[in-house]
Amino acid sequence: MNRFLRAISAGVAATTVMMLVFLFSQVQTRSQLGAPEAIARFVGMPEHHVVGFAVFSAVGILVWPVVFVAVRDRVADRRGPRDPTVQGLVFGGVLWVLFLVLGTGQVSWPFVILYLFFTLTGHLAYGFVLGYVYERLA
Repeated sequence: MNRFLRAISAGVAATTVMMLVFLFSQVQTRSQLGAPEAIARFVGMPEHHVVGFAVFSAVGILVWPVVFVAVRDRVADRRGPRDPTVQGLVFGGVLWVLFLVLGTGQVSWPFVILYLFFTLTGHLAYGFVLGYVYERLA
């Protein structure tokens, strides 16, 4: 299978898992941590949550998996075998830091800890599944 097709397939699985984590966060916080709303604000369309969801899905399925494939060898653990799940976790951690710097909206104080927890969990789950599925499809 072509490596970019593998990456997109892994992106579908990883984005689905990340959506489930964010859905769980929505339920637990009674919609105080809206990921689609934050992305819609980031792209300049705060009233269009569907656009935020579409951008979230497209970037998670198409863009980040291709970037992962392109930088995969550079993310490798130098002290041991190149475990794709570890590479994915590192990649997810980098994405989380980028998300915090670029995409964090207005989160009120009581929800900051939950926001950090759920976004970190979502990004790490995304990276783990991305690396795992990408390698399994080889």
